[in-house]
Amino acid sequence: MHKTLDKSEIEQLRQFRFATEVEPSELSIDLNRLIDETVLFGYLENLGPHIGSPCLKVTASIFVKRYAFLAVIYLYAITAWNKKSDISFENIILQTEKEADVWLPTFYFRSRKVEEVKGSRSEWREEALEELFSKNIHLLIEQLFKVTKQSKLILWENIAIYIFWLYETVLAKSEDKTIRDQAKQDFDFLLYEAPGSLFGNHPTNPIKRFYVNKRYVDHLQEEVRVRTTCCFSNLLKGETKQCKTCPQICNIKKKLF
Repeated sequence: MHKTLDKSEIEQLRQFRFATEVEPSELSIDLNRLIDETVLFGYLENLGPHIGSPCLKVTASIFVKRYAFLAVIYLYAITAWNKKSDISFENIILQTEKEADVWLPTFYFRSRKVEEVKGSRSEWREEALEELFSKNIHLLIEQLFKVTKQSKLILWENIAIYIFWLYETVLAKSEDKTIRDQAKQDFDFLLYEAPGSLFGNHPTNPIKRFYVNKRYVDHLQEEVRVRTTCCFSNLLKGETKQCKTCPQICNIKKKLF
């Protein structure tokens, strides 16, 4: 059964950069155009100077870190409301606000129709995850690798960290117990049961490998899940700090103590 997102749901998704209006700019683009290698290369070439990136590899990494919020928007609606949005490239515009100081793109959905659970929720969930990962994220990461040669591991971990954040921090702290319980079920499936085939032509689940145990980091005085790869955001012009979960800085600090 198809419905549309209601006003309350749209307002909740805005916190994850869900756009409600079209914002034309030189860095706004229909997602389906980025599947073309020539167009993708040109887009990254224009994006690099805008974000202060020194090279295409760094630009690709930062692009995917921002793109990860599309997965957050999609998965939040699936777990919280049992609603699956149209995640096809043809339905989404990646937008950049003209006067934004930091590049935090938003996502405009041409159609806000959603598909609710029909029949088995487990089967519905598998289909939903395949549409997100296999038919969207996997394809884009493959194109980014072809164009920039940036490590696929870095790009997948850039997606994974925000999915972990969504389920461990946002949904796990919902005031609604039903949402909390379903979040645990969906997260467990995503980590431990979802086969590699749901993520594209992967022999194993590419998200699970990044779900390492949190450990206490002395200079942070807290437990964090240290990344296995570096996203290189500290290489952007004007950036002097590394992410607090960066493997480089955490390992260095550990040695100092």
